[in-house]
Amino acid sequence: MKTNKFILFAVSAMIFFSACKKNDHPPIDNEPEAETPQEGVFVLAAKKGLAGADVLYTSATLEGVLETEGKGVEQNGADRSYVVQNGMIFSFLFGGSAPGAVTAYKINTAKQLEKVSSFQTETMHVYGTIGDDILMIKNAWQPEEEYANWYRLNTKTLQIVAQGEINANQLAGNGGKAFFTDLKQVGDKVFAPYWNIESGRTFRTDFPDSTMIAVYSYPDMKLEKVIRDARTGSIGAYFRSGIEVDEQGDVYVIGTKLGPDKSGQFSTKTPVAIMKVKKGTTEYDKSYFFNITEASGGKYIFKKLYLGKGNFLLVTGDKPNAYGTTDGVLGGYGIRFAIVNVYDATFKWVTGAPDTQSIYRTTEYSFNYSPLDGKTGYLGINLLDMNTFTFKGAVYKFDAETAAATETLTLDGQGGFTSINWVPVTP
Repeated sequence: MKTNKFILFAVSAMIFFSACKKNDHPPIDNEPEAETPQEGVFVLAAKKGLAGADVLYTSATLEGVLETEGKGVEQNGADRSYVVQNGMIFSFLFGGSAPGAVTAYKINTAKQLEKVSSFQTETMHVYGTIGDDILMIKNAWQPEEEYANWYRLNTKTLQIVAQGEINANQLAGNGGKAFFTDLKQVGDKVFAPYWNIESGRTFRTDFPDSTMIAVYSYPDMKLEKVIRDARTGSIGAYFRSGIEVDEQGDVYVIGTKLGPDKSGQFSTKTPVAIMKVKKGTTEYDKSYFFNITEASGGKYIFKKLYLGKGNFLLVTGDKPNAYGTTDGVLGGYGIRFAIVNVYDATFKWVTGAPDTQSIYRTTEYSFNYSPLDGKTGYLGINLLDMNTFTFKGAVYKFDAETAAATETLTLDGQGGFTSINWVPVTP
């Protein structure tokens, strides 16, 4: 690896880089442990208008009206990512090519947000939780950039305990650049899906019908192999998760087909689809293929929320875009919601959701909530009335059994939801 050129900035918490030691990381264990009920609250991020900074609010429930007047903790920046880990919620600012502010909060015994630390890191594109760690990647974006950078934040010590580089050009090969879309713990390994693109300026590729996952050992992040297939397209999208590990330890991946080819067109050679990697293996299961293009009548998948027991809530659109933008008002993407079960390959359209032409955005990125009971999931849907220019946000409950959506929580004024998280109380 060449010398790292990126600098981590320590601010109020005196976050500092330290060498990786044997006790810097816990052993990875994918086996579920017996759970005891925890006390906690929902932390919801919302904007007052179409733009501006997020404000974090706490709520005991996802029903009723969220009171915002004189409440909440405003974030110092417009584009935020949220990760809940080790009893804290981390708020990451997207700073483009500049460093981004990070603030860590806990929920105290009064069930209010309490700031634990604030610091800065390079702007990250991908996050994954592993043990007590948050693993992060800053992608190689520009055509001239060759290396992606990874960082490992230990949430117990609040220190960046390791960092390294990945040669994105070498990993992609064939003249392309690997652009990571997700990080997921799978057993004692890290699965990192990526697109093979020319650069982040266009997301264009010579390989729109290839599905790649880089498999790394952990915590040293040594590349072990690349899992490849050519039955669908690349997994997920920019800030869009497309991989999930179920209760049995099997991996399901969504080939979204959202990336254009070098001419700017979108390949129809292969369908949008869900594929599987069986527990304990690092190859695609050739006997499993869930054709979403066929089941949905030609829709693309923009986002997913795992509900448990093989059920997924999908946010779909009728035309692709590399950012997975869920804009029905201005973009005309024909947003619809569906419940799929990956075990029996069933597909059901959701009823009760807002009209697609009124949807401005759904909850940003992958920040939605499910208790993983196999039945329910919650998603924020923000509506824009172009006649009155009224901006309204609400949380909807999705029922997997009935494939129905119901509005459950609204804001007390204009604005929209960007994130829904559940955070336990920490004394």
